[in-house]
Amino acid sequence: MPLPTTIDALWNHLDTTVGDALEGLGLDRTVVFAPPPDPTLGDFGFPCFQYAKALRRAPMQIAADIAAVLGTDAVIGEVNTAGPYVNLRLRVDALARILLGQTCGAGDRWAAGGAAAPSKVMIEYSSPNTNKPLHLGHIRNNLLGLAVSRILGYHGDHVHTVNLVNDRGIHISKTMVAYHHWAGGATPEDAGVKGDHFVGGLYVRFDREFKAEFAGWKAGRTGELPDEDAYFNNDDSALGKETRNLLLRWEAGDAEVLDLWRRMNRWVLDGFASTYERMGCRFDSYQFESETYKLGKAVVREGLDSGVFHHRADGAAVLDLEKVGLDGEKVLLRSDGTSVYMTQDIGTALSRFTEHDPDRLLYVVGDEQVYHFQLLFKILGLVREGLAERCGHLAYGMIRLPEGRMKSREGTVVDADDLMDELHALAAEEIAARTEAGKAHYDDLSEEERDLRAERIAQAALKFHMFRFTPKKSFEYNPKESIDFNGQTGPYCLYTYARTRSILRKADADAPGFDGTAAARLGTPQERTVLWDIAAFPRQVQEAARLLDPSRIAEYVYTLCKDFNLMFADREGHPILTCPDPDLKQGRLLLAHAAGVTIRAGLALLGIETLEEM
Repeated sequence: MPLPTTIDALWNHLDTTVGDALEGLGLDRTVVFAPPPDPTLGDFGFPCFQYAKALRRAPMQIAADIAAVLGTDAVIGEVNTAGPYVNLRLRVDALARILLGQTCGAGDRWAAGGAAAPSKVMIEYSSPNTNKPLHLGHIRNNLLGLAVSRILGYHGDHVHTVNLVNDRGIHISKTMVAYHHWAGGATPEDAGVKGDHFVGGLYVRFDREFKAEFAGWKAGRTGELPDEDAYFNNDDSALGKETRNLLLRWEAGDAEVLDLWRRMNRWVLDGFASTYERMGCRFDSYQFESETYKLGKAVVREGLDSGVFHHRADGAAVLDLEKVGLDGEKVLLRSDGTSVYMTQDIGTALSRFTEHDPDRLLYVVGDEQVYHFQLLFKILGLVREGLAERCGHLAYGMIRLPEGRMKSREGTVVDADDLMDELHALAAEEIAARTEAGKAHYDDLSEEERDLRAERIAQAALKFHMFRFTPKKSFEYNPKESIDFNGQTGPYCLYTYARTRSILRKADADAPGFDGTAAARLGTPQERTVLWDIAAFPRQVQEAARLLDPSRIAEYVYTLCKDFNLMFADREGHPILTCPDPDLKQGRLLLAHAAGVTIRAGLALLGIETLEEM
């Protein structure tokens, strides 16, 4: 048989070969391979318990029968059994020829395009409010959206990313009221701060002034008193009344209100743009709730006419939740005719299906909104048949910092800019410390280059640590630990990649050409481990895409880095630059190149840029 030319073709050959053997014995040809607990038994295997009932024989005997039928070929070097398990070992020379030939030929894209049936996926992420800066929660949201979109795109899906900006509503009106009362006509340039931080300060000021107003109103009153929300929504609160009236004026198209609203939104959006640029976030399109909420209101009116929704006694438009298997009711238009978040989301979703017709519409939003999206999808299914099944919610847990580490400029929430600034400073300190200790040589670098390296190390530390955990898991993020050059961190992976590049530069083989004879010389246990690590990349991408879980890629990249460094550290058993055998040296250079290409590709899926030197 001819040797397969790609890892996917190799797996297909194995699936076919083993499947034919099973089918010949009257069994289901589908098999799931897994590494045996003892690596001396083989590279992978499968159990035979599930066949015992069909054949009415002991699993151990069935395993022996399957092994006898399988035999060896150009790819399979050994077949053996261990009790009820069939184990296979591949020919390492065949694996090396296939894998290193593929990585040399296709570079970073060598494992791309594995989707059997590519689909159109629209991913909404970030979705900030224009009343405050991006914060710690947005960091996880942004990075999840960034990584999932890259993983799905690399896998072969057609991905469209969208940022829905919440630029209208009562919270936006609060900042405008604050500007009227306490900004004195100043601009962000006057204050010397980013526009999003400037507006965020106004939002915090409103909250402080409102709490003082509420406390003053309660003083001297007895009996059952309303809470803050109830107080805000009645005429006892001057600030609440002014804010609600401002929202009504906005929805009525008041020119003065719209002018201030546009100016303040632009200040915030300009601030967001620089934060997104720093994080590497790109969006194929933006949507603004100030534009989509009208469609949502139209859909609700359509639902009122068709009987899907109904008017409550106070005039509010509501959905009887019994229609979707839940209790209670959901307000979709307030009694004064203004919309709620759900109304806006209905209109936004329908506009996306109308304009882009995605197979999947995926929302990256925190797990506190699980019920909201369950209900949204059910409502979409009521107003447009079939839409509910095309929607998904990638929910994620909370992230927190060690108590007392940082304080936000604008309030109690940690701003994204502040955290990234701190990480940059920590990376710069680490660079200086390593230079002083003789572990790195940065003395001759320009200030610009030092700054670039510090920023890339900082971003790698932040992003990699975020992806050490599955999306659903909440965790504590310690900036100091994440910047460590040792252990399961982004800087460690950057360092390993830079090491592969250094080896190739010193060998004057920046992009070594494929040599099948040299590749076939690899075969030590450590080399075999690294080869298998690299070969696993396409299936790791496939699983990360299926589960929408970038932590699969982060864990994989770390394992590859660790195993490569263990091999590299064995200078006596695995010399590369000083290897006296020319073919073996070239084979190890090819292996270093393949490891580097794969590390770089994996980190890119997490939004991490590499450094050629560390």
